[in-house]
Amino acid sequence: AAMREPAELDVIGDGADRDALRDQAARLGIGARVHWHGALPQPLLLDFYRSATALVVPSREEGFGLVAVEAQLCETPVVAFASGGLSDTIDNGATGYLIPPGDAAALASTLDLVVSSEGRHEVGKAGRQSALAQFAPDSVARRYRKLYDSVLNGRGSA
Repeated sequence: AAMREPAELDVIGDGADRDALRDQAARLGIGARVHWHGALPQPLLLDFYRSATALVVPSREEGFGLVAVEAQLCETPVVAFASGGLSDTIDNGATGYLIPPGDAAALASTLDLVVSSEGRHEVGKAGRQSALAQFAPDSVARRYRKLYDSVLNGRGSA
């Protein structure tokens, strides 16, 4: 599966498959459009989030998905496999886009949609509002307070 529109890809991070993936990109004729940055410290990611059309997280076994939340806070739409915590932080079509894990054709078509649609800006803004509502310190504190009050008043269990 391939995107209809050519796109540039910034790959952030490292792993055992990096050289094989770089070779595969060259064999597919897209090596010049893939930029390999390696692992970067978190403060340097901000400019990447802000300038990206979308953050793509094709992870099949994602834990919490902090990188997706960071991108959402920068109003960057997230396109991800519906895996682990990503399914909890992204409302498909509203605050980001979730794809069945491993479905390369759906990933390509969703990326085409995001690249060609001005609606991605609204999704990015909604993603930021959702991330703030779920993860801003005052939001988290209110949820913990509600949970503690419930337990202390005998309406819940720890």
